[in-house]
Amino acid sequence: MKLYIKILLFLVYPSVTYFFTDKTFFAVAAGLLLAIVTLLLILIVEKKGKPQTAILDMSAVADERITDFINYGFFSKIILPEFVIKEAGLLLKIGGGRNLENNIKRIKENDKVKISYKDYNDINAADFKIIRLAVQMNAKIITADFNLKKIADMRGVKVINISDLYECLKPIILPGYKISVFLAKEGKERNQAVGFLDDGTSVVAENGKAFIGKKVDLTITSILQTSANKMLFGQIKQDIFAEDKK
Repeated sequence: MKLYIKILLFLVYPSVTYFFTDKTFFAVAAGLLLAIVTLLLILIVEKKGKPQTAILDMSAVADERITDFINYGFFSKIILPEFVIKEAGLLLKIGGGRNLENNIKRIKENDKVKISYKDYNDINAADFKIIRLAVQMNAKIITADFNLKKIADMRGVKVINISDLYECLKPIILPGYKISVFLAKEGKERNQAVGFLDDGTSVVAENGKAFIGKKVDLTITSILQTSANKMLFGQIKQDIFAEDKK
């Protein structure tokens, strides 16, 4: 809100209540109270209507899930700093960053993403550059870098970790839950086949060996949580067996 609007509020309201009521101190106080209430309401409305801005760091750009994150619409404004693009370019030159080149291309072509050309020549580390940019833009940082999150937290900058977000959004799968999965290889036990969900969770299909190379519907029968990951065990729908026999 502009400063002159705030000044007008605290001049007009007391004046109106003073001249149009009983011209007492209480009339002025009532006018000031109305001005304060009006100001608070305006600030609340402005805060709710203000576009939420997020800045992508190097680790977020390199993450294969970033395109889905952008398209989902968590933020109305996504910023890709040019110094992050340059950092990606250096990484590509030394042969690092699997899928990084494709990610950068898709992000730059996305209409929801704006390039920021602001740089800070007095800062060498990209992490500190992005923190300063976030402070100046009153934005959140999107990252998959735990160390950046710790530094940003100490400086009062809000950070969203992509992995944490996807973990929260991941559906809770329980026995009886039905899923579809592509069976990619044989399992350890007889007639088993194994597939993988998008998040890397292993799915073991009992009596699924004959369906390797196909996408099937499974009903989850049990869940095994290991130190490395979670494994789901399921049975293929009976009607698939019937169709296969035909």
